[in-house]
Amino acid sequence: MKLTLLLFILYRKLKSAVRNNRAYQSHIGTVRLKILIKTADGRRGRLFVFDRGKLSTKTGGNHRADAALVWSDAATAFRVMASGSDEQSFLAAAEGKLKVEGMAYYIQWFTDGIKLVMK
Repeated sequence: MKLTLLLFILYRKLKSAVRNNRAYQSHIGTVRLKILIKTADGRRGRLFVFDRGKLSTKTGGNHRADAALVWSDAATAFRVMASGSDEQSFLAAAEGKLKVEGMAYYIQWFTDGIKLVMK
């Protein structure tokens, strides 16, 4: 439940940035991309759909995406994502609790955008 709420809050912050943050608007520009954040069992997740400067989402962890961040479980995902720490993300990946499906470049683009919004 906490992960679901965290992903919803992330969506709301990004959606607000689409309207109000010039740097973020420029970042998403003309990109057409789908990024999924989910748990390995697919029970929790959210798909972020970027379509030429627009953002929408779908709930759930069973969507097709260009790239995905796959967490071993919801508790780990919440703890690491809420920390906002790159180091915690790297540690989770090293421990096998975080995996990337698809192109890592797309995930990096997504996280770079989040950093623009969370400044």
